[in-house]
Amino acid sequence: MGATELRKELHSYIDHADETFLKMVHAMSREYKKSEIAGYNVDGTPITQKDLKSRVKAASKRVKSGLYTTQEEVEKGMENW
Repeated sequence: MGATELRKELHSYIDHADETFLKMVHAMSREYKKSEIAGYNVDGTPITQKDLKSRVKAASKRVKSGLYTTQEEVEKGMENW
């Protein structure tokens, strides 16, 4: 059964469901949505798995091209704080 058929069948279940079933589907949907979140930014906004993968790929490219700060550079900079 493909996604289109599944949607149709689920819509039918939901349209005729009792409150218990609806609460179960709602809870399951919320948990599924949470699983897409891989973390949070400093400001509290969520980072999705897709966003995180993109950020990791971009960071990897920067490192491979030599665009990074060494531990020694960080430590020298901290001396001036």
